[in-house]
Amino acid sequence: MAIIRVPQDQPTIQQGIDAASPGDIVLVDSGNYKETVIVSTSSISIIAREKHGVTLESNASNENAIQLNDAYNVEVFGFIIQNSHRSIWMYRGGYHRIIGNIFQNHNADGILFEDSTGNLLYQNIIRFNFSVGVLLGWSNPGSISNWIIENLITKNGGHGLEIWTPGAIGNAVINNEIVRNDGQGIYTKGQNTLIYGNEVEHNDANAVRLEFGDNSVVAENAVKKNANSGINIISNQNIAIANQVRKNQGAGIEISGNENIIQGNKTKTHTL
Repeated sequence: MAIIRVPQDQPTIQQGIDAASPGDIVLVDSGNYKETVIVSTSSISIIAREKHGVTLESNASNENAIQLNDAYNVEVFGFIIQNSHRSIWMYRGGYHRIIGNIFQNHNADGILFEDSTGNLLYQNIIRFNFSVGVLLGWSNPGSISNWIIENLITKNGGHGLEIWTPGAIGNAVINNEIVRNDGQGIYTKGQNTLIYGNEVEHNDANAVRLEFGDNSVVAENAVKKNANSGINIISNQNIAIANQVRKNQGAGIEISGNENIIQGNKTKTHTL
């Protein structure tokens, strides 16, 4: 394992990554970096030496700041990534760890998973992006078995979190704070999704919407003061259990699918 320091050993983040072999760490000193970074090497770590001391912007506004291009097992830790098309585009590959970053002020989504598998998105702040905060998209094979845990997803111009396609199977959304987004809080078309322990509040549409996403579980979430229904289910064979659903402007729990189980939820609904 080697530690490649930027800018001491290599002048740019991209050159540091290009010099890295599997198992190496690219350690980035504090400062502002304007570059578009493409990662094709698996099993490397890209680490801000001081958490939130590194600010990265893409070269052009139509470019993603970081593209993980069919690679596996890459860690990105501690960056502020802003003013780009998106912060990170995970294209295929997977098992990445995206931890402790701030993604803000992008002209599309905060972060995009495209047909990527087994990633961990943990303790990031995703805010002020033009469209969706966190987007799991595309359909062949679909973004599968990703873990989205303990993130703050707020004040984005679209949905807070969107699972875009029924091909996205087995994703988990756990203990996030998803608040004050301009669309749905959580909008999923994916199947077998676990939505557990999230705070979903003050969003401008439904808090949680299951559409086409059969066989999902919505459990122990705090869902309140959203501009439409608390939990909106228009798919089949889902479970909504032990949620706190309060003071949403639409229905507490709205169901139009079949064979859904609704049990042990506490609801109180009125228009504010």
